Amino acid sequence: MRFQDEKSLKDLISQLTDQKQLKSKLLEAKLIAEWPRIIGEPISKYTESIQVHKGQMILKLSSPALRNELSFRRKAIADLVNKELNCDFIDDVVIR
Repeated sequence: MRFQDEKSLKDLISQLTDQKQLKSKLLEAKLIAEWPRIIGEPISKYTESIQVHKGQMILKLSSPALRNELSFRRKAIADLVNKELNCDFIDDVVIR
């Protein structure tokens, strides 16, 4: 017996993850998990933490030289992350 308002599990999960807060947290978790692949293993070794707040990705790096180098490439990093996540998730990158 089928119900008229029957939906697939895929549709239900999609509706659930489309909620603004949940979707941003899922994208943040995906970004953190995929960070070594996105930016490269050598740079990811110096990454102490990654946080996302209101479209800003906040990177905490342990190397002052790398921090200085990446500060010149903030826009390129944001574009790379957005391309990998297939959405406009990051507007700016803050490096500390």
